[in-house]
Amino acid sequence: MTSDPYVGEVLLIHLPGTKRPRFRWIVKKREDKRYIVRAPKIGVKISNLTRKRDNDFGKETLLPFGVKPRSHTQKRRKHI
Repeated sequence: MTSDPYVGEVLLIHLPGTKRPRFRWIVKKREDKRYIVRAPKIGVKISNLTRKRDNDFGKETLLPFGVKPRSHTQKRRKHI
């Protein structure tokens, strides 16, 4: 299996059924090209997510098909 640039990173991921992207730690990638991720627990500061401490994140979950990680946020234009 080839290495993926997203594995081991904490990124914003737009999940189906949600309006806003969510932070997820991408742990590994399966053979069928689906990601296994961990969500941060409630109360963990966003600035501390890059430390990737085991007790700051919950259990491993599988992302659905078609979900692609986003490495940056999109800035919205303000409507006047």
